[in-house]
Amino acid sequence: MPLKWSQSCGLFAVLVMLCTSLQAADTPPELLQVPPANPPASVAFPAVPEPGKAKTATLFPRYEPLMPAVSFWTRIFSEFSEQESVIHSTAYPHKILRVLDFRPQAARMDENQLSKYRRQAESDAKDQMEDLIAQINKKRQNPETMNAEERRIFVLFKDVKDDHLFADLRGTIRSQRGLRERTEKALRVSDRYLPYMEKVFLGYQMPAELTRLPLVESSFNLDAYSKAGAAGIWQFIPSSARIYMRLNEVVDDRRDPWTSTDAAARHLRDDYAMLGDWPLAITAYNHGRGGISRGLKQVNGKTLLDLIDRYDSKRFGFAGKNYYAEFLAAVDVERAARQKQNEAALEPLQFEVVETQHYVPYETLRRLCGADDELFRRLNPAYRPEVISGKLYVPPGHLIRIPAGSARNFEVGYARLGSHERFEQQRVFYLLHKVSRGETLGKLARDYRTSTKQIQQANGLRSTSIRIGQVLKIPPHEESRPGPITVAVGESKPSLTREERKQALRESDGPATYIVSSGDTLGAIARRYNVSVAALRNSNNLSSSTIKIGQRLTIPGRGAAAFRTHTVRNGQTLSSIARSYDVSVADLRGANDLGKSSMIRVGQKLQVPTR
Repeated sequence: MPLKWSQSCGLFAVLVMLCTSLQAADTPPELLQVPPANPPASVAFPAVPEPGKAKTATLFPRYEPLMPAVSFWTRIFSEFSEQESVIHSTAYPHKILRVLDFRPQAARMDENQLSKYRRQAESDAKDQMEDLIAQINKKRQNPETMNAEERRIFVLFKDVKDDHLFADLRGTIRSQRGLRERTEKALRVSDRYLPYMEKVFLGYQMPAELTRLPLVESSFNLDAYSKAGAAGIWQFIPSSARIYMRLNEVVDDRRDPWTSTDAAARHLRDDYAMLGDWPLAITAYNHGRGGISRGLKQVNGKTLLDLIDRYDSKRFGFAGKNYYAEFLAAVDVERAARQKQNEAALEPLQFEVVETQHYVPYETLRRLCGADDELFRRLNPAYRPEVISGKLYVPPGHLIRIPAGSARNFEVGYARLGSHERFEQQRVFYLLHKVSRGETLGKLARDYRTSTKQIQQANGLRSTSIRIGQVLKIPPHEESRPGPITVAVGESKPSLTREERKQALRESDGPATYIVSSGDTLGAIARRYNVSVAALRNSNNLSSSTIKIGQRLTIPGRGAAAFRTHTVRNGQTLSSIARSYDVSVADLRGANDLGKSSMIRVGQKLQVPTR
């Protein structure tokens, strides 16, 4: 059934009359009054702000039909407790049908008991509401025959002029738990990361408001891990993570809020490059850009509202249709909280960055910088347990965050390391895999992102024949980090490792290669690399714009590097100059032989690479 949005943006202040008791094994959760649209002053419920700058309003339009959903999610984030469950319809989320209060049970039940009890109570409440709606539908022409509870729900929808309303509401009832406490905690945690995150997004010339998406994705829970395998504050699933960051036996960059922020910026940049619209790009972060593109094509649409109104797909359900509304609500709640904030914000974590030159034990790196275990893990949260425990070493070329002011001591200590603490190769470490029916050595190599030859060598196999039940040793693989990565506080654009810089220099004057992924179009790829579609076609001998997944495309080179001269003025930093010219700090360092230093002086002349 297509989602129907009420044209009314207000929330009705309706008193909840006596409700039918829930048939649960324990005392039922308290049925609360449905809170009015204007809650008491003690509740931090922000009003929808005025658009402010025209640019922001244009980038993130507040479509009138979505405003009821924005109001609903604003209340979920800021008003309803984690121990409250809101019963509502997916078609009219802002019309709250019932609120279940589990705070009395939470005070006397353990977590497992409460979870089981709550699931049953929510299920019972939804079933009862479905039955109630069925009765209202039967009596809709004779409302005087309704009981008090039926009449309450009937009046709640009096502004919706549709005789099929209650028939259509059947099957749309769901429950949503409040997020007030989680949101309050998320806002405190975000103090440490948002200033940096905003710089990363602005460095990519992207709206800083996008950095509020982790409020929706994970409530800024650094340890968030979903049933679907999504991890970190940006909730990357493994398949997407491998495109934008490292995910191997050594590191899981999804758990690193700095690195994953850079990856999320590039992910959203690619979503926007393909879809050309921020509401669509934001929704694509949840649903997938390929799915959004197919949906638009199917309904012959151009906007998010076209998808919500006309796209009928099981995969594009309540979560996908509400994701942009959730984002707008999160932006509103965060802005209102900052305006009312009484206590001082947490200071962002300050650090310096060093680069490993060898395979080094994790514990050795921690010792060299003088950080305790908790701080070192917080600064470098991507490392796997096997690395932390010493089963694997930290490889060369890794950028390590260390406490601010400790870089010099670290470098001195590193130079003095003996051969027992720095190595030329990784420790031997294998995963074990038991062969199942239908598996081949080639399939295992692809699944584990290694080669058939490496598996053969690790297991002493002379051929590629394997048998069911055989236990094979799978050698670990190392992969380079795709794209830019974070290296220092205050840089508007992340830098690259030494090897990545060398590779970039090797490729700068010639063509690059791009492998087509699901959802890619020739136009989106052209926008991403700042070349024309015609140039892409010519470079790849394409007679049309049709491309297929896995196809390798040659991206035309941009010619030899050119430079302009900039004279450093008072108050300028390498970072601010990089922003002014839309280049990275690494580009400036490389062009001026600055090494790892960002020190510059007034009057100094810098060579700035042109694009």
